Amino acid sequence: MRKKLITSVICLAILSSCKTDKTEKNMQTEEKAENVFLTEWNGDYNGVPAFDKMELSQLKPAMENAMKIHLEEIDSIANLEQKPTFENTIIAMEKAGKDLDRVFTYYGIYSSNISSKEFRES
Repeated sequence: MRKKLITSVICLAILSSCKTDKTEKNMQTEEKAENVFLTEWNGDYNGVPAFDKMELSQLKPAMENAMKIHLEEIDSIANLEQKPTFENTIIAMEKAGKDLDRVFTYYGIYSSNISSKEFRES
């Protein structure tokens, strides 16, 4: 009886932690959908930035969110329970930060090509 109770408590703890992870991932997905700077590019050649939908007011929040996501990706790689291998460490780190790369591309476009007084002040 005691073993069943302990097992039930452990299973409940595991399930509740999984639910939290899904909630955080759903929040990140919603934030990406709301902010054009975080959405994946579509089209030929791995897609292109959505120049027609860019709004300067969304750049700073997108950059902060992308940095947060990238740190979480690196943290999850660093805290793996498995033995580190080339695939689960080096390759995983190379694949991390795609959102941040996209936001930095937009930042480069703003700073180089369409720089404005509002951009320089923000």
